[in-house]
Amino acid sequence: FYPSVGLSAVISSMADLSKAGISFLKVRGSYAEVGNAPERYITGPNYTLTNGVVSTATIAPAKHLEAERTKSFEAGLDVKFLGNKISATATYYNTNTYNQLFLYDAPPSSGYKQKYINAGKVNNWGIEASAGYKNTWRDFSWATTLNFSMNRNKIIRLANGVISPVDGQPIDMPYLEKATLGDAGSPQVILYEGGTMGDLYINRELRTDLNGNIYVDPQTNKVELTTTERRKVASLLPKGNIGWSNSFAWKGLNLNVMFAARLGGSVVSNTEAFLDYYGVSERSAAAREAGGVRINNGMVDAQNYYQTIGAGTGAGAYYIYDATNVRMQELSLAYTLPKRWFRQKMAMTVSLVGRNLWMIYNKAPFDPEVT
Repeated sequence: FYPSVGLSAVISSMADLSKAGISFLKVRGSYAEVGNAPERYITGPNYTLTNGVVSTATIAPAKHLEAERTKSFEAGLDVKFLGNKISATATYYNTNTYNQLFLYDAPPSSGYKQKYINAGKVNNWGIEASAGYKNTWRDFSWATTLNFSMNRNKIIRLANGVISPVDGQPIDMPYLEKATLGDAGSPQVILYEGGTMGDLYINRELRTDLNGNIYVDPQTNKVELTTTERRKVASLLPKGNIGWSNSFAWKGLNLNVMFAARLGGSVVSNTEAFLDYYGVSERSAAAREAGGVRINNGMVDAQNYYQTIGAGTGAGAYYIYDATNVRMQELSLAYTLPKRWFRQKMAMTVSLVGRNLWMIYNKAPFDPEVT
């Protein structure tokens, strides 16, 4: 049973708001619950057949599953001013997701390596808002809209401490590794209670001395990597997104321009790490021409430096970039052909559309929205 309820009220129909310049005002709220089914086929034993040989099932059948459940609340308003020329909308939402599906290490007495269990809680909340203006002057019209959105999430609980139905002991799961972005395990997306779904952690860095400076071997004049405690260095999640669209129309001719901006968040480039490692990047070429890479007050051999931090070393911390970018996301020009050309029996619009034509600002060495 997944209940939902919504209520809205058009305040401008209940009271005269014209003295305040308000031509339309609506407030709305809703509550809903939705379910998400688990993976298929996991409720029964599964055996892999390879070259005619049946392998032993290592994951126990999930016999007591519950549907993942999301409970969400939303509130907002829609308002228009000056005869609907100016409009604005704002929405706040807050959702909690329960009963996520986890795999945990089962006790040997169960006969399986892993078992499924429902646990966890993740909270998401955010704001979506827009403001617009539209007007017509004889044959010319203009409409513009500015949008903003942001989302924040927090991992309230994982499966750590949940009682195992097999032996009655608490499950040990202080964190959950979700994705490895580097070849050797760093950086990684790791979920911790109290963290978010996009936290990036590293555990491989250039060795430093007691003063915090990068260590350079005095005998070989080389740098080296060391394994450290995991620490959070960035988040994949943006702080917000902005969109601005403009539409101009004149006698059947329509011009639409849309700009988009991503604010914050990070991306990782394994491509840059590979190019540096093999010495085919512009950065490694510049280092060779300069006689090496400047470390502290001296120079380190470019090949040694980039093959220490490059691809396959697990030092992806040196290839994390700010994902902030601003672009012209779409530009289109359309013309509606006069119906008299078709004896009033057909309408036709011819348009030319271009996307991502202009990257106005971008900190990363590639398009952060592509990967």
